[in-house]
Amino acid sequence: MNISQLLSPDATLVCNDISSKKKMLEKVSEIIALNIDTKPKIIFESLLTREKLGTTALGDGVAIPHGRVASCEQVTAVFILLETPIDYDAADGKKVDIVFAIMVPEEAHAEHLKHLAHIAEILSNQKILSQIRHAHCSEALYEILETAAEKLDI
Repeated sequence: MNISQLLSPDATLVCNDISSKKKMLEKVSEIIALNIDTKPKIIFESLLTREKLGTTALGDGVAIPHGRVASCEQVTAVFILLETPIDYDAADGKKVDIVFAIMVPEEAHAEHLKHLAHIAEILSNQKILSQIRHAHCSEALYEILETAAEKLDI
């Protein structure tokens, strides 16, 4: 699978103005709402509902918030590199600076899990994480993710 099936360059960002988990989820919701026919509030509520079940932080400063909404027709993703890490209730206690959020159609259970596994595989690679953290523009981030997905044959 090509990363462009999930993520667009326009939804790949370096952000310096996000100071909390709530603000990050709001930003993600706004970006996803530009790509699907749903209000940001509905997306935010889906992401927040999932977070209440348990944190989506994987550790090592990485989080993969995700949710489902009925009006989402295809998987839509947002990737954010935070210049200032935020508290995200991670089990390892580390603040999060890498966020790969996905929204999937409400009935896409198997597809949802497949995408989460692929994203987790990419973001568990220390070399890729280092490259991401040293990127300072959206274009470079997108290229890193695209190359990583190709190399891992995702």
